[in-house]
Amino acid sequence: MSDLSDVREGMDVFDASGEKVGTVKSVKFGDPQATTAEGQTFEREPNIVQAVATALSGQTDLPEERRERLLRLGYVEVDGKGFGNNFFEGSDAVKRVSGNTVYLNHSS
Repeated sequence: MSDLSDVREGMDVFDASGEKVGTVKSVKFGDPQATTAEGQTFEREPNIVQAVATALSGQTDLPEERRERLLRLGYVEVDGKGFGNNFFEGSDAVKRVSGNTVYLNHSS
């Protein structure tokens, strides 16, 4: 698992075979204490965990279990090739970050 602290919006993302699969659209740090992606109520201004839960809970194509896992691990949202091909990769899928490039540990 890679530390996401060096990942920034706009970085190129390559898979394990060396193919560019997109660019970083957003990055969110994980919260090991997160237990659910929904059902949280907050009385104060939202913090990063709340923002992530809100962002991920709006992703209807992601199963709840995957959303919760991404909340715990942290994730990178990738603006993939073509229109509407955004996808999420957990921090455990990031092999390394070098310069302006994120390398995944699997092929597309």
